[in-house]
Amino acid sequence: MVLYTPEEPYLGLVEAVVSSLGDATLLWEMNTFLHTPPPPYTVLTTTHHHAHGSFCVAYVILARLQDVGRVTMTIQRSKWFQDANKMLLVYTGSALPLSTLTQQNFLGSGYGTVIASWLPWEKSVLRNTGQVFYNDLVYHLVSSFPCSTGGPQMALVDVWVPGVGQVWNNPLYTDKFKNFHGHTFTVVTMNYAPFTFYEVKSGVVHLKDCVDARILRVISSVLNFTYIIREPPDGQWGLRLDNGSYTGVIGELQKYTADFSLNLAITGERGEVVDYTVGYFNDPLTFCTSKPRPLSQALALIRPFQPLMWMGITGALMLMCVMYYITCQVTGQNTSTSYSLVLLKIFGASLSQGCEWSVGNGPRLLVATWIIFSMVTLTSYIAMLTASFTLPKLSPTLNSLEDLVQSDLAWGIQQHEAADYQLLKLSEVPLYQKVYKGLKVCPSLDDCLIRARDTKYAFIAWRLYMEDRIAIRFTSVTGEQKLHIATNNFFPSDIGWAFNAGCPYRSKFNQQIRRLLEAGLISKWISQIMKDPKRREEVDTKKMPALEGTQPITLAQLAGAFYILVIGNIIALLLFLVELCKT
Repeated sequence: MVLYTPEEPYLGLVEAVVSSLGDATLLWEMNTFLHTPPPPYTVLTTTHHHAHGSFCVAYVILARLQDVGRVTMTIQRSKWFQDANKMLLVYTGSALPLSTLTQQNFLGSGYGTVIASWLPWEKSVLRNTGQVFYNDLVYHLVSSFPCSTGGPQMALVDVWVPGVGQVWNNPLYTDKFKNFHGHTFTVVTMNYAPFTFYEVKSGVVHLKDCVDARILRVISSVLNFTYIIREPPDGQWGLRLDNGSYTGVIGELQKYTADFSLNLAITGERGEVVDYTVGYFNDPLTFCTSKPRPLSQALALIRPFQPLMWMGITGALMLMCVMYYITCQVTGQNTSTSYSLVLLKIFGASLSQGCEWSVGNGPRLLVATWIIFSMVTLTSYIAMLTASFTLPKLSPTLNSLEDLVQSDLAWGIQQHEAADYQLLKLSEVPLYQKVYKGLKVCPSLDDCLIRARDTKYAFIAWRLYMEDRIAIRFTSVTGEQKLHIATNNFFPSDIGWAFNAGCPYRSKFNQQIRRLLEAGLISKWISQIMKDPKRREEVDTKKMPALEGTQPITLAQLAGAFYILVIGNIIALLLFLVELCKT
């Protein structure tokens, strides 16, 4: 890609440069390139599918030195040839002192930049042959070293003589990020155990033992850099605003006020403004609720049978009374018997064997059938009632979003404007839209978990983030968790680090993270940190209802019998008052 300023001496060089480079050349005038968005061609804007280091883009820049900084910044921050290996060759005209070059802002881009500038009547000596050459023009090739000891620097790497070529034959584009020479990076992050956990003392963030701290320690020792950790000023992970900018951690990277972040959920929307490393852990969203609790014992007497069973028993009793009454009337026996008397008589026969029955065979057969039916039903009822008193029936568990939205529970997320909120907000799936509309946020992780434990509330969060906090704060000394975590997941997302858009050294971090993944160290560290007993906080003393073992019958369990007694007495009293008024 040739970029030029439409003025001499640069304009006169354009044709010669393009003809020497051949057909694989894009020609752009400088100002047009700076104010034109990247073209909508996949081959020009993304190179994710190319092998590492196999796709290279050379920028030949013919411009004044003061324009070079703007161009290199645009090359870095735009989506032109994203993820390609970019090399810049700049021609500025007459040479300038290295001290002047060192002050230019293109040093911060980090790309391989070589500046060619001419000096008149320079005497150059070939190191290998000792030959001396005299020429009207000799070109100095100066390269940038953005992470040198003491800060960004420019250095003379070779001399080029027309008709001879490079004098010293030094490589012009070397790997400048094998060693960062103690360069200090600014890292922005927030608490997100077990990946990131820190304390703030006197305004300084101190990382504690966590997964990202171990990864960062290894990479910094290999690449030789230091770092400072800070939080985003607004305390948010990153919410996309209407103007396309982001808040929180993502916003700090978008504004280039930080170099990279630690753990972040990788999403497509965020990938438009930051560059992610490879994901090193896949963590889906899920939710937790209170553990199953014993149902209210007020209805313990009717719970052994389903409502349909109770309707069947009532119907059988009514049918038995009608048939007994009709049989007695047809056979001419007990003609004075009323329907209500028959009902009471049959009901009393289930409780006492001293009842006087009709001498007819038809009524006797009906009563015998009823007694057999009552014995079987009563035996089943007693068995089920005993079982329900011994092992109380528990409230149902919720394991999917479909179950959650159909339940009487409220649900919500932690108030951090994180990826979970953005994913639900932007989703076009009807189920996720319904979940988003019903969200009720809570201020902190512990507040969310306590609300889920004690009330009808479901807390939606990333699975490992939730499991880790429950393990160290909401688990008894016997290992019993005090919340139920749903078995189903949704929105699986990789976790990685995020860098400024166009970061030239991201591949070095990717290389180190891949090595840690292949060695199995990251999964090992996650397991070690989650099982570390030193992280366990004071166990919550809130007692959970006993759910196992034989339990004595309590007044609450027999509340149904007392309800029947009270209702019966009230009805009897009303009938008594009616009869009293009639007399």
